[in-house]
Amino acid sequence: MQGTILVIDGAATGRMALKAQLTAACFRVVQADSIAMAVKQGLAQRPDLILSACSLPDGSVERAKTAFLRHHRLAEVPMIALGAADRLTLLEAGIDEVLPLPLDEVMLQARIRSLLRRDGLADALELDNQGLTLPRRANAGLAEPSGAIALVTADLQLAQKWKTRLSARLYHGFQAFQIGAIQPLMAEPVPEVIVIEVNQHSAGAALRLLADLRARASTRGSVVIAVPNADTPAALQDLAAEALDRGAHDVLPAGFDSHELGLRISAQLAHKRRADQLRSSLRDGLRAAMEDPLTGLKNRRFATPFLDQLAQNADAQANPFAVLVADLDHFKAVNDQYGHPVGDAVLVEAARRLKACLRASDLLARVGGEEFMAVLPRTSAGAASEMAAQLCAAIHAQPFCVNGKTLSVTVSIGLTLGGGTRPTRDRQTLVAEADQALYAAKAGGRNRVEIFSGIPAAA
Repeated sequence: MQGTILVIDGAATGRMALKAQLTAACFRVVQADSIAMAVKQGLAQRPDLILSACSLPDGSVERAKTAFLRHHRLAEVPMIALGAADRLTLLEAGIDEVLPLPLDEVMLQARIRSLLRRDGLADALELDNQGLTLPRRANAGLAEPSGAIALVTADLQLAQKWKTRLSARLYHGFQAFQIGAIQPLMAEPVPEVIVIEVNQHSAGAALRLLADLRARASTRGSVVIAVPNADTPAALQDLAAEALDRGAHDVLPAGFDSHELGLRISAQLAHKRRADQLRSSLRDGLRAAMEDPLTGLKNRRFATPFLDQLAQNADAQANPFAVLVADLDHFKAVNDQYGHPVGDAVLVEAARRLKACLRASDLLARVGGEEFMAVLPRTSAGAASEMAAQLCAAIHAQPFCVNGKTLSVTVSIGLTLGGGTRPTRDRQTLVAEADQALYAAKAGGRNRVEIFSGIPAAA
C-alpha cells in the first residue's frame, strides 16, 4: 500500500466511490461520515492524507480543519477539499488544495502523489530529529521569504505583468525571466521561490525546465510553483497534473491569480521553513554527536570508525599510517590548583597547538579528559616520529597564558604504526599499542615520545 487516506463525506455513495478509486490505486482507505468520526478515526489511524467533502453533516470542511489543528497527530496531515467552495477562503484556512466536482481522476492522483511526497519528507526529517522540540507549521499570514521570487514565462512581458500584480500583495523582490534565457536564475543566490508558466503551446520547454530545476543541486531547495496557462478548464487540469508529476511543489489549477499565488507561496514557504529547520537541527545533532563541545575536535565516536576504515584501506593498499595517543602531564594538578575553568582553557589551547602541527588529511580527536588521539594516514615511521616530536614541542616550547595565569604544560605521546609492511592489526590492537607506548613515556619521565617496541623509527 502507498499510504492511508481518510475520506470524509456524509454521503455513503461519495465515500464508496472514492474508496473504490483510491483502493484501485493501492491506497488504504479509512472512512468517516462526520467531523466527530473523522477526528476519532484520524487519531486512531494517523492517515497520510485527508480527503473531505466541503459540506459535512456536522459542519464545513473549514470546521473539520480547525478540529484537526487541535490535535498534534492530525495538525500536519495534508488535506484536500472536494466540491464547490470558495477556493481562496479554504486556502487561507490551511487546506492544501480544493478540487471541484466531478473529480478529474488524473488531477486528483497527481495532487495526492505531490502531497504525499512532501509529507513523507517531513515525516523522515521528524523521525531523524526525534527528541527535538520544534514549532509546528503556521498557516496564518504570509510567510515572507528572505530571497527573491523568480517569475519565469514564455513571454517576458507576461512575467512583468505578474510582477506588477504580485508586488501589490507581497513585499519583497521579484525577478522576471523568459523560459529560454534563465542563465542568471542559476547564479547564487538562487531565488527561494520559482514560479513557472506552463503554456499549452510551449508546455514541453516549461516542463523540462521544471524537472531540471528540481534535479539541480543549486535549485533543489527552491520552491517551484507551476502556473498552467490554457484555453479550457480541461487543458488547465492536464497541465497542472503533469507539472505536479514533474516535481512542482504546487500548482494553480485554474491559472494565474495573484491572491491565490500569494497564498500558495506563503503555505509552501512555511513547509520549506520547517523542513530547513529540521535539516539544520539534524546536521547540528550529527555534528554534536561527533564533536567535542569544548575543543571543537572530533570525539571518540568519530575517531573509532575513522581508524577502522583507515586500517582496512591501508591494509588493502599497503599504505603505512601512524596512531598517536597524547596525554597532558599532571593535568589533574592544574584543575586542583587553578580550577576547572583554567583547566578547560588549557585543553582548548593544547588542542589548537596540536591541530596547527597536523596536515588537513590527519585526524585529531579528543578521546578522554586530557587525552588526544592523532591518526596520520600515509605516514612512514620516520615521518611519524618527527611529527610526534613536533607535537610534544608545540606543547612545552611556550608557556600557556590562560585566564590571567601562566603555566608550563607538557605532554607525553605514545606512537604505533600500521599498514605498510607491518602485519594486519585491528583498531583495538593499534590503540592498545599506542597506549602501551604512552605508559612507557609517562614512566620514562613524561614530556617525551615513546614508540611501540619493535617499530624501527628515527627518534
